[in-house]
Amino acid sequence: MSSQSKSDDTPHKHEIVLAGMVNVNRDNYLQGVVDVWTCRGCKKLFCDDKRYGEPLKPSVGFDEVPEDEQWGILTCTDIKGVYMMSLGVKPGKTLKHACPRNGSEHEFVVRDDWTIAPDDGETVHRLFLVKDNINKVIEAGFYKLRMLK
Repeated sequence: MSSQSKSDDTPHKHEIVLAGMVNVNRDNYLQGVVDVWTCRGCKKLFCDDKRYGEPLKPSVGFDEVPEDEQWGILTCTDIKGVYMMSLGVKPGKTLKHACPRNGSEHEFVVRDDWTIAPDDGETVHRLFLVKDNINKVIEAGFYKLRMLK
């Protein structure tokens, strides 16, 4: 895998190594994992998420986000489960999301502090920066989130 370096037009060949993972829990039970990889040269992050009960993506590997964005994890939690996805985020970016269980459409704008406005409906949506949660656990469980309010 290669990309253009900012200083000149010679391609940078990424040397990608495992940086760690982010576990996504539902009320203390593991629901999925985001594998986090980094380039040893440029320190750019790459993410690949895996959820229980879903097949692997055909593009398993090293998707990139634009230079001005960072990797984030969007969680969508309802009383029956947790949906998660890794994606590129930056302040001011609009994220469009359809809840997998009920199909309700949502639009979120990423705030300057890298969060999104909380929902007060049947689902709870949260955004986490990958770089701040490598080798940590994100708690996205419905009951635990409701106890935090």
